[in-house]
Amino acid sequence: MWIKCSTYVRISFMLVIMSITTEPKDYSVLFLDMNSFFASVEQQVQPTLRGRPIGVAPYIGRTGCIIAASYEAKQMGVKICQVGEAKKICPQIAIIEAQPSLYMIYHKKIKKVIESFTPYFEAKSVDEFAIHLTPMDQNREKATELALKMKKAIAEEVGDYLKCSIGIAPSVFLAKMASELKKPDGLTVLELKDLDNFYHSLKLQDLTGINWRTEASLQRFKINSPADFYGKSLEELVRLLKHMGRLWYFRLRGYEVDDHVVKSKTIGHSHVLAPEFRTKDGATAILRKLIFKAGYRLRKEGYCAGGISLMINFLDGQSFSVSRRFSVFSDNQSFLQNTYELLKDCPWRGRPILVAVSSFDLQRKTSEQISIFADLEKSKSLSLVLDKINDEFGAETVFPASMHTAKDSAPDRIPFGKPRYDILH
Repeated sequence: MWIKCSTYVRISFMLVIMSITTEPKDYSVLFLDMNSFFASVEQQVQPTLRGRPIGVAPYIGRTGCIIAASYEAKQMGVKICQVGEAKKICPQIAIIEAQPSLYMIYHKKIKKVIESFTPYFEAKSVDEFAIHLTPMDQNREKATELALKMKKAIAEEVGDYLKCSIGIAPSVFLAKMASELKKPDGLTVLELKDLDNFYHSLKLQDLTGINWRTEASLQRFKINSPADFYGKSLEELVRLLKHMGRLWYFRLRGYEVDDHVVKSKTIGHSHVLAPEFRTKDGATAILRKLIFKAGYRLRKEGYCAGGISLMINFLDGQSFSVSRRFSVFSDNQSFLQNTYELLKDCPWRGRPILVAVSSFDLQRKTSEQISIFADLEKSKSLSLVLDKINDEFGAETVFPASMHTAKDSAPDRIPFGKPRYDILH
């Protein structure tokens, strides 16, 4: 464990993270979920927004999408929806353009607070953290005390307007579910003996990982609620759902079946075009930016790609979609040229509304051979140099001139590289 004091003293012990081969145990995981994180950060740095309904959107025009709403806006009925729809629901809502670098700064501050209590945690997203509790903390009193201390530290050291909900349970899945029960600023302890009552209080789509499509599939098997799901035997679920039935049987009972790394299958980006970019030239400009963003991620995650998928949707409902394999690449110029090859087949018969590009057939970068073509090797080196500069001084400090017209469009949802610190108000 870590002792929080003026200097850190480490006491070594073996932390065993539960798996499907070990019996679930109460108080194993503490899940910390920052409430309305993006909106709360905006209210933290802009006090005039506090107490007001606000929505955060990457594009603040009518067709932009609200990605986060303050609790004041949620109380008015605003959820994830288009900006135009949000204004109809709540005319007084303030629409704020998303500042991903700012949110990443606060993510790192929260991470630093958690690190001061324990090294045994993982960031599940920019606003969610799973903390694996040590044997000394695996009881109700200690786990609750730790949760309250973390809440207090975040308020004092990060921001007094930032609230978090915490769930304590036998597994990450159950702890996350518990954290959803009391928002904002809640604390819920879910024990194994409570599971039957817990599932009777929920709807199917309340289960993490169940959407309306999955719900419809389960209902065909007479599984109409979490209680029905939980009540099925292992044999029944395997017969109905095959391997996924086995996973859900153990997941619902507190076994840690999700503790694995999913290998990336594709790396790419999509963007809904603002009205001024709903032309062939505008869509192409946005595509260039998406390609450079995806190329950065490709290299940063240690991959090269062997194929590209491209999709363009048009206002009249038509769409263009194509995928093709290419020689293995990771540099920006190859990514760009290959995508342009795909674009040659696009008919451009209407006004584009959405563009998406992704790389597939990902391979670890060690498999990328040195090219005999000097221009290609130069492009690889240039891409790496641009990555290094932007890592050091902030995303898009240096960018190709061809991206200039689209520089302020398709902003990063979560920034790459080191964020600029001058955006703290």
